[in-house]
Amino acid sequence: MFNKDELEDLLVNVGSKIEKPVSIYLIGGCALSFKGLKAATKDIDIIITSQSDFDIFDKAMSKGGFKNMNDRESEFYLTALAVYVKEESRIDVFLKQAGKMLFITPTIIKRARKFKDFGKLAVFFVSNEDIFLFKAMVSPKRQADIYDCDRLMKEGLNYSVIYDEIAGQSSHSKKWFFWLYENLCHIENFNGIKTPLKSKVFSLVKKYWKDKPSEFMSDVEDREKHIPDKKLLKELE
Repeated sequence: MFNKDELEDLLVNVGSKIEKPVSIYLIGGCALSFKGLKAATKDIDIIITSQSDFDIFDKAMSKGGFKNMNDRESEFYLTALAVYVKEESRIDVFLKQAGKMLFITPTIIKRARKFKDFGKLAVFFVSNEDIFLFKAMVSPKRQADIYDCDRLMKEGLNYSVIYDEIAGQSSHSKKWFFWLYENLCHIENFNGIKTPLKSKVFSLVKKYWKDKPSEFMSDVEDREKHIPDKKLLKELE
């Protein structure tokens, strides 16, 4: 686990090796640590917006002693363009999208705020709303992500912004509505907080019900609480 100062030292190390200007967007627990919402994190999740920026970043990582590993700890992280490790440090890098679901859109970039420059490495934080959306789409088995979503909810979120981003990205895939809804159910089971976002996403789930995965809601407790339509609930039996 790394605290804010240790994470910044890591970025200083990488930034010192960057040869041309590159922008990266922090989307996970690292961003929460820098924002003071999390004491420490085990890794850094990054989105890079172009292949050319990634090539520059990749070269700097190699110079910094990081190795690109082949193993992934979940299906979600199989979609990472690169996973770098050095001792206990880990950096997961996605190109333009995370988990083949969430694209870094112009609206996400517009909401992002610059943290600082580390040499020629410009580091941005995406908004709390977009961090929540990213984490709410990660496997529900990652309990740490549920904790992070809980912190963000208690900090205060604009759920309309989150839903607008979901609706704007809907053309890419319908299946992730179901994935997201399951995770929103897990989060509500954890903290008991009901949000307008969940009911809006359920409307999308109902609209595209015929496209639901065969395992939809199979590991969600209290399904009857989350699927208020009895006819649809019966179809899950």
